[in-house]
Amino acid sequence: MKYRLFASSYTGGKPGDGIYALEFDGERLRCRDVCAELVNPSYIQPDGDRLFAVEETENGAAMAVFETEKGLALQARYETPGSGMCHVTRCGACLYGSSYAGGSITGIRWENGELCSFRQHEGQGPNAQRQEGPHAHSAQPSPDGQHLFVADLGTDRLYQYDIASGGELFPHEAQPWIQVPPGRGPRHFAFHPNGRWLYLVAELENSLLVYSYEPHESVLRPAGEYSLRGGNCPPEALAADVHLTGTGDFLYASVRGSDRIFGFQVKGDGGELEPAGNWPSFGRGPRSFDLSPDGRFLAIANQDSGSLALCSRNAASGAVDRLVAELSLPQVCCVKWEPSAGA
Repeated sequence: MKYRLFASSYTGGKPGDGIYALEFDGERLRCRDVCAELVNPSYIQPDGDRLFAVEETENGAAMAVFETEKGLALQARYETPGSGMCHVTRCGACLYGSSYAGGSITGIRWENGELCSFRQHEGQGPNAQRQEGPHAHSAQPSPDGQHLFVADLGTDRLYQYDIASGGELFPHEAQPWIQVPPGRGPRHFAFHPNGRWLYLVAELENSLLVYSYEPHESVLRPAGEYSLRGGNCPPEALAADVHLTGTGDFLYASVRGSDRIFGFQVKGDGGELEPAGNWPSFGRGPRSFDLSPDGRFLAIANQDSGSLALCSRNAASGAVDRLVAELSLPQVCCVKWEPSAGA
């Protein structure tokens, strides 16, 4: 069985080897194609036979579209409003990029680059070094695709926008944002497959926040909190990424500094988590990770050690068992399996 996956790396502020198309046969991991045309492609998102990417630069922003049927063919690159863009997600005909440095969310039509929305966040948090202003870190559509949620690390808010027919974003009247406990720094989040729960990683306090989600009102309500500080967690540790298995029975989160992957068994319909253990990331600085579509493997982008680690996973216990394959990729910062891989 062959799997396809993609990874991206920082390029030192100039065009260079930054996006990789990879192949994994269950034992060996190899590179099939490389794109060296973008600057600091900090986040990628495969979607069917396309791959979307952002460039993270302080004085501007850009989103790019690749065709991936035969490798990595750059189809288009669009300069956009914003700066320090660090995340991209698709909803219908639009891409939405989160600008960390600029504290804004930008929407464009991916087929032609036409701007469909721009929303500037305002405010700050109690952490003077990291929350001096807004820092939009990630965005995802609601399970029904009618709303866009945006995690802003700088303002300790999870914003919610209604998505108009043309892609323009409007604050959701019932709940334009939910305030995260001060100083937590919301970063990445994931919805349970049943659409009734949202799990949010708080980077600055190394915690996992659980919210119930009422789809009819599109309203979030706090439902629990779990620590990500096990495994001899140092003071400078920073939580990073979060994902669930396709069946929603296990959840995983990564922490840089302790360099661990934390696992939780999801109980009931998703509102309760039970710690299942924590395991090494087989590198330093696990900024990003992803589960293979069949749930057999974890791919971990260890930015600080410049290594992409592929680990096996025990489906019954949820444990991350062992290192299966590894590839050196300097400054690797994002990894994603092709959605149809292993199917």
